[in-house]
Amino acid sequence: MTDLRALASDAEFRDGAMRCVRCSICVPRCPSYAVFRTEADSPRGRVQLMRAAMEGRVAVDASFERHMDNCLGCRACEDACPSAVPYGYMIDRVRRDLLPTPRSRVRKWLLRAGLEQVLGKPLVLLWLARVLRILQWLRIDRLARWIAAPLSRATALRIDQLPRVEGAPFDPREVTADPAATAQLFSGCIMSGALGDVQRATLRVLRGSGWAVAAPHDQVCCGALHQHAGHLAQARELARQNLDAFADPRGGPIAVGSAGCCLVMKEYGQLLADEPAYAERAAAFSARVRDLVELVGPGPGRAGLPARAAARPVRIAVQEACHHWNVQRFRGRVAAALEASGAGTIVRLPIGAGCCGSAGLFSAIRPEPAWKLLGGLLDAVEAAGCEVVVSANPGCLLFLRSGLRARRSRIRAVHVAELLDPEAREPATE
Repeated sequence: MTDLRALASDAEFRDGAMRCVRCSICVPRCPSYAVFRTEADSPRGRVQLMRAAMEGRVAVDASFERHMDNCLGCRACEDACPSAVPYGYMIDRVRRDLLPTPRSRVRKWLLRAGLEQVLGKPLVLLWLARVLRILQWLRIDRLARWIAAPLSRATALRIDQLPRVEGAPFDPREVTADPAATAQLFSGCIMSGALGDVQRATLRVLRGSGWAVAAPHDQVCCGALHQHAGHLAQARELARQNLDAFADPRGGPIAVGSAGCCLVMKEYGQLLADEPAYAERAAAFSARVRDLVELVGPGPGRAGLPARAAARPVRIAVQEACHHWNVQRFRGRVAAALEASGAGTIVRLPIGAGCCGSAGLFSAIRPEPAWKLLGGLLDAVEAAGCEVVVSANPGCLLFLRSGLRARRSRIRAVHVAELLDPEAREPATE
């Protein structure tokens, strides 16, 4: 059984636990609470559990582990909290120190192997994307789903949400080295492997906005999934590799087309704050990181993307990724960029800021509650009469596509770069 009393020596964790006044403002904002409806699955309840574990008042057992795993990591609670409790930092630290229980030992071993041997190694990920594309072309995933469905609904849902690989994987070496580059592109892992065409669209959007773009060849995964799974040592190692890859500050801002990657990279300064050799460089790196929607507007030496008229009116729903809404607070930035581009009629959903349920690894670990959250979002998109739903985060995008395929819907889910792309045609429905 895990002993978490050592967390009392972490000043930020201890002060955060003590700072919670149990006011309940965070509770209605929490997607986990909306699904599970238990106090222990609310941010307030988890903070109290973490504090009790730090003080040695509760057993850190399978029940404790389950409540920590049920957190989606959306950080809506941080946005609402009047006491500024650092919930994201606290949940990551607890997950780091939690030892696997018998119920989770195999799952966590497989998770660690996947994070270490796939996401942390770009070449492995690119080859895996190619293999997955072949399996999907042969419909082997559909056969596996048909076999799994009567045996385990959760397994069938996991198969449903396997990403559909679209276009050839993106390789940073595709970007011609430009000694006069004014921006550097972060290619990412899932974005490059499963959404290669989206990364190429991102590159065209940046160039269309007046940026001269370079892409370091030795960059790696941002480490977001590692960090949120509690593998902080791996996350720090990946962060250090990216600091080395983007070492030249003359390359200008680091452009990121993934809302989730952008957020974690903006927090490298915190992640490496205790490492003297990297702390100052990490803070400078984080200050350079920019989301795509921060770079597409007009600025010094840039005219911004030209507006274009759609061939016919298209209703576009904007799904506000948690990474944009809750922490970076880019509220409405995606909608504003699309409106300025003339992509179509923008529809702001009544639950547009609600979590889609993907939440990194959550949808793989807890597929049934994840699909319940997704269902509410898709209901809102359908009720609004939209033909397209747009997201700025690859995890959200792939999960939206999974849900739409399961419904056999003609609504198309696209990345914001695909609509801003100067070479884009009218968004087609499927």
